[in-house]
Amino acid sequence: MKIGYIREFVQEKWDSQPTEIMNCERLMEEKEDVQGQPLLEELLEKLQRGDVLVVRKLYSLANSTKHLIEICRNLQEKQADLVSIEDSIDTRDDSFFQHLEQIVVFRKEVVGERTKAGLSEAKARNRAGGRPRKPDRNVQKAIDMYQSKKYSIADITIETGISKTTLYRYLQE
Repeated sequence: MKIGYIREFVQEKWDSQPTEIMNCERLMEEKEDVQGQPLLEELLEKLQRGDVLVVRKLYSLANSTKHLIEICRNLQEKQADLVSIEDSIDTRDDSFFQHLEQIVVFRKEVVGERTKAGLSEAKARNRAGGRPRKPDRNVQKAIDMYQSKKYSIADITIETGISKTTLYRYLQE
């Protein structure tokens, strides 16, 4: 079954949909003012093997790259296809899903390499990652208060600004 999904952001576009969408056996129109995309979620749940989801452009289907990837994985699991008219994508004839998976891997690799490069650069400048350590005077004050057994953990955290977790970590060192 061919299912057309419309979610446009400019009202005038509602009136002039491509015939490929208008000729679908089923048509779902998501209104811009609705929170989320409840019709799309319902549509994705009911998709069956061999169904074809037809959209005008990918941006009308997904809100982000991550969202698009989730939708495409859902389509693949259900063995359904995607046609995006203005983006010239038709998964019945091409390997768009595979290309998208390659982009996901590429994105992860780029982020990973940039993180590694940033950490190496910071290390070369003698900078450690993570949150800055608390000033030693506050840490020592918190440890002294704890060891005196006169103060509760809540009192110590309020007085020194050091969280319970941080205090315990310093006590273990």
